[in-house]
Parts: sequence; structure tokens; C-alpha cells
Amino acid sequence: MNKYFRLLIVIVSLQSTCLSQEVWTIGPMIHYSFGGEKRHFSYGLEGAYWNLKHFYYSYDAGIEFSKKRVRIYGEVQTGIGVTGISAGPVIEYNKEERKLRAGFQTTAWANYFLGFDYRYRRIDKTNFHCIGTYLKVPFATKDMKSSSASNHYDWDD
Repeated sequence: MNKYFRLLIVIVSLQSTCLSQEVWTIGPMIHYSFGGEKRHFSYGLEGAYWNLKHFYYSYDAGIEFSKKRVRIYGEVQTGIGVTGISAGPVIEYNKEERKLRAGFQTTAWANYFLGFDYRYRRIDKTNFHCIGTYLKVPFATKDMKSSSASNHYDWDD
């Protein structure tokens, strides 16, 4: 299992066209929450769209599961180098109480594809502090090798 994980990291790292103009990423994450009522682990899946043309900006969305809660969130984010910040709304469904709550979260992260993050979340006057790790698999969508406005390919250019 360990050698397959290393192979996946090498393959993802060697994709030179991924940091082009527009990139999508998707991957799993795991967090440890030490705020709120109790300490617990949560896991989830997050996807993001990155526009890398001028000022780096991104939109991400994710779903996160813990023993008692399901959270759905969306964030806007930006980064410089391999660090960045994001912020946005979060909706939490408490499975035991059968209640839906809204809140806000901010995240500071380090590294694009395999990294760590710290997330502060405030839902219904309760503060949550979470540390976590994630793995993102990138894939480019358009303007992969062209910096021009036209993405037209002609064999005799």
C-alpha cells in the first residue's frame, strides 16, 4: 500500500502542464477538531477550480462527515507560492438533533496537492478549530500551453 501511495505522489508531481491557466483539483481530506463540544475526526471530499492567469483565485466546495454531523461548504480562496487562505459559508446538519445550522469558516493551508491546513469554523455561536491534511489530484482544463486568448490549433502554424 505504501509503495502505491508513493507512486501516486510521483505521478501527480510530474504533471508539468497542471499548473497552467485553469486547473481543477479534487481529493480526500481528514481533519481533527479540537473545538466545540468534543474532540473528533472528520473526513470529506473537496473539489476546487483555480484560475492562474493573473491574480490567483479559486472557488472550492466540499462535503465533510463526522460521527454526528454532515457539513457542506463553499469558499473563495487565493494563494501565493504554496500557502493560501480561503473563506466562505458552511451548512451543518446535526444527525442526532435533526437540525440544520449555518455558519462561516476560514482556512489557512500549505501546499497545493499534498498538504496541511488549519480551519476555524463558527456555527451557531460555537467555535471549531480543526487541523487536517489533504491530497488533491490536479487536471488542467484549457489554455494548457498557450498564453494567447485563442486556443485554436492549426497543424500548419
